[in-house]
Amino acid sequence: MHSYVEVITTPTADTAGTAMLFDVGQKRYLFGNMHEGLQRACIQRNARLAKTTDIFIAGKTEWKNVGGLFGVILTMADANASAVQSEKENMEKKIKKKQSDDVQRLSESKSTKKAKHDDERAKVFREAGLDPEKWLTGPGKATEAPPTVPTLTIHGSKNLTHTIATARRFIFRKGMPIRINEHVAAQQPTLPGDGRDPDWKDESIQVWKLPIEPAIRDQSPKSPRKRPFDEFAAGPLPHAHHGDFPRNVVRTRKGSEAREDEQRRLVASEMFNSQWRVDALTETPLVQVPTSTPMWIRSQNTNKLERYYRPGDGTLPQINVLIRRPWPGALIEQLPPTQPSQTAMSYIVRHYSQRGKFLPDKSKALKVHHLLYQALQQGATVKSQDGTTVTPDMVLEPSRTGGGFAYLDVPSIDHLQDLLDRPEWKMPRIMNGLQIMIWNLAPDVASTAALQSFLSHHKDVKHIMAAPDVSANPISFESSAALVLRLNQIDWGRYLVPIYSNSVSPEALTKRLIDAEFPNPQSLSRGFRFQLEPSAKVLSDDPDLFFDVGAVLKDMPAEVLELANSAKSESSSNVSSENLGLPSQDAEIICLGTGSSAPSKYRNVSATLLRVPGCGSYLFDCGEGTLGQLKRLYTPTQMTELFRDLKAIWVSHLHADHHLGTTSVIKAWNEVNYGLDAANEDEIFLDEQAIKALQVSKHCKRLFIFSEAQMIQWLKEYSSVEDFGYERLVAIKTDRARNDPNSSSMSWNNAKVGFRTDNDAMNEAMSQATGIENLVTCGVNHCHGAQAVSVTFRTGFKFSYSGDCRPSKEFVRIGQGSTVLVHEATFDDDMQKDAEAKKHSTISEAIGVAQAMGAKRLVLTHFSQRYQKIPQLRALAKINVNFDDVEVSSNGEEDVDMPNGLAEIGTATVSPTPRQRRSTASPSISSPESEELKIAVAFDFMRVRVRDIAYLDQLTPVLQRLFEIVEREDKKKAKDDPGEIARRKKDELKASRHKQSKEQIRETNVVKAREKVEVTRKRLNKSRSRSRNGVRDGNATSAVAPLKDAELMEEQSARIDYVDMAHELERAEGESNVQELGQSNGNTTSKVSLPLLEESQVSPADIRPR
Repeated sequence: MHSYVEVITTPTADTAGTAMLFDVGQKRYLFGNMHEGLQRACIQRNARLAKTTDIFIAGKTEWKNVGGLFGVILTMADANASAVQSEKENMEKKIKKKQSDDVQRLSESKSTKKAKHDDERAKVFREAGLDPEKWLTGPGKATEAPPTVPTLTIHGSKNLTHTIATARRFIFRKGMPIRINEHVAAQQPTLPGDGRDPDWKDESIQVWKLPIEPAIRDQSPKSPRKRPFDEFAAGPLPHAHHGDFPRNVVRTRKGSEAREDEQRRLVASEMFNSQWRVDALTETPLVQVPTSTPMWIRSQNTNKLERYYRPGDGTLPQINVLIRRPWPGALIEQLPPTQPSQTAMSYIVRHYSQRGKFLPDKSKALKVHHLLYQALQQGATVKSQDGTTVTPDMVLEPSRTGGGFAYLDVPSIDHLQDLLDRPEWKMPRIMNGLQIMIWNLAPDVASTAALQSFLSHHKDVKHIMAAPDVSANPISFESSAALVLRLNQIDWGRYLVPIYSNSVSPEALTKRLIDAEFPNPQSLSRGFRFQLEPSAKVLSDDPDLFFDVGAVLKDMPAEVLELANSAKSESSSNVSSENLGLPSQDAEIICLGTGSSAPSKYRNVSATLLRVPGCGSYLFDCGEGTLGQLKRLYTPTQMTELFRDLKAIWVSHLHADHHLGTTSVIKAWNEVNYGLDAANEDEIFLDEQAIKALQVSKHCKRLFIFSEAQMIQWLKEYSSVEDFGYERLVAIKTDRARNDPNSSSMSWNNAKVGFRTDNDAMNEAMSQATGIENLVTCGVNHCHGAQAVSVTFRTGFKFSYSGDCRPSKEFVRIGQGSTVLVHEATFDDDMQKDAEAKKHSTISEAIGVAQAMGAKRLVLTHFSQRYQKIPQLRALAKINVNFDDVEVSSNGEEDVDMPNGLAEIGTATVSPTPRQRRSTASPSISSPESEELKIAVAFDFMRVRVRDIAYLDQLTPVLQRLFEIVEREDKKKAKDDPGEIARRKKDELKASRHKQSKEQIRETNVVKAREKVEVTRKRLNKSRSRSRNGVRDGNATSAVAPLKDAELMEEQSARIDYVDMAHELERAEGESNVQELGQSNGNTTSKVSLPLLEESQVSPADIRPR
């Protein structure tokens, strides 16, 4: 067995913890912090998560440690689905080949001889006291199990199940069952002596969990105030069907904690292994259907589905309608609340003891049959030929202790002593074979005397440390940084190089010093690899290659720099005049994430920061890793200023790539404005009147969240796991349905709020608290609850943000006259059908929306990750777009039971006007019909003022030329890369083997076809001989006439079979000859020479129609 540990991440600005992959050959395990950015780090490092069966989450259950778990699960679900499908196809091929081999039996004599040989082998095992069926395999006996759907087991501390269950409204995957192994204190007995049994084990490893608690407990960590649970259970649940969750799953607080945990477990299991289908419609009486549920009926004339709406007069006809069966997650309105836990998890991992080397000479001396050697090596006890019992230890060298490692997570100084006092450190059964300890430490823990003493007592173990205050802050995503650095050479003021440090400060080095008698523990770095089996050794001890700025600058094409300088000189005189009349020209748009669906090496997922001088700062969408992107752009002092200026966050819809970074941003905002141990004198509870709270918010700082109801619900449910600052939010639910294009319906705790209400005091309070003059939303066609927004500030600056959507006429209405429009452009125009199917927009459609809206400036973002660096941009004329709005009635009727991310039935079709290409080598985006519209293409870490967007519009040809040259050079370098050369040789070898395999199959088919022809020829000649003998004998009497007829029929059948086999041989030899010769002239055919029959040839009339 070979096994090793590889470090994927260490604590940096955008990877908040340490995660590592443990590979044992056939399986992999993830250990450590499942932080935001882990999925992207795996892509950057090419760390494949396929074959990963278990995730062991270290530390406390808090967003810092689990924020990246959902992205990792989704990646693994997709990878496992592909692996299962591939395994299934391979299995089908093996079964077909085996069946083909079974059909072509060996000759009768060989088959009998082989059966006799198998019987002799089985006898040896029976005499040795072993089951032959278990230890003997042969043709026809060994059966391969069909591919099974892999099950993912997630291990962690208390509240892990609750955290996963909160994502039920936006995480949905079929066919990947998960098990959640949440720690329960009563599970772990502490036994004195040699050791205790592992808490978990499989066929490869054993795991001991080390839960630790803080030595000094605070006065019960402040948890958010919760409304009575009965409030959440009031009212009927959505329509349920047989087989769904029970209607009373979370209707009351009565019942044990175990029952509540079971409820959460059921919710989590349905998220990944549900049999629910989006296209399943159920016939239901109209009177039983909730008001907000979409309905269909089948037309009596065409028998096609048609949308059905309730009569306007309120009367309900006695008819049945078709509705979607609710997604099970939608039936759970509210999870049972929980309490924050301070329990932090660490792990000790050990291989099993390894058997010693097999000694065949000893086995021979003990008269053990050679067929039993394998059974002895695998631990079976056998009997020798003289009847003596032989055990494995008699023929094996002494066993060797299995290697192991410990992953130790210390989230605070208060947790350290409990870890150091664990009894496992004195248990030989656990400690023997432990080779390395990997420490993930909170600030100020590394220099404590207690830890120094512990290290000095365990000098025989290698210690590797990672901590924010004693580790460097290198670039985590080199591909993205290299891209931005090239852009920075074109325009250093608008494309910002991420902040990083490849060295540790002297102060940090001083903190890391320990007892002089014990060498300093090694600092953990990405790419560190340590082998456990078959022997302990460091495979990669050097720090992972740091971001090489010099190499990137050296490769910067001079031609591109000349084009950039030329564009700057040409635009300097035009930009000022083009910006006349634009409000808030100094407002900044900072692109933090410009990719779609999932993060890639070059683009993170959606997040856009808007900073309007005199008004505030605002986040539009907040995908996973947003906080890390901010830390790469701003120094700690600048981050403090930013969070003091942050007024509101807008989340367009509940898709993972648009909101999973919200929690960490809110927590950072809370720590800046209130501190880690802030007093709670002026708390505003959610049951107070909204107007009173808003008036107080002028004195007590609050962060506003604007989004759909399910987003607010998710934040509330998670707030019982961790106090991230939810109490200090003003979480406002926005409604998709509107009657007035200048206002939107909003609510906070069921109280109506807004910017254009009948209550002037309310309007003023909202405007003062947010710096916003008006905020208007509308529903768009993408997923359940998806909305676009248009924000107007007191300066007259109007900013519109599309989120994810098809082109929307309603969005054009609310965004009329926008100063800046940020619109998604997921697909290139060549992928129009994909855009329609997945409910996104193309580049041309986004430009068409901007033109219809009368926007002055357009920023294109949210590009498909297939466009790794830059999308395909071409010159465009006036764009005419057929808008594709989602139907939202005045009562808000829409699809309320759909899990976010699944397409709705009946996607509308959009047919944009074909684009007109210019005959130029470096085209730019422009609109001859609307010269005022200026367009910028968004990149991560792009910071542009409103007045500079016109300049970026003129840089587009420069960017296109840059990436043309870079991609060409990358391909050239790839050819000379040792890894690429090795991959090419591997592919060539694989292709060669595949070709040889196909040739062998063809040759085998020819041989088998010849054997069949020979068998049928002999059968035909034999039947002819019998029939002719019967005819001669039958001349004496008519009693043999039936026999003669039967023999003639047998002869006819034999003739037909012979011709069939001859045709099969002709095809087989033809394929073989064509493969060998046909490639040269394409016309080679094969003439098959059939074996001659004895006396006559087969008549063409004997051939069956083919």
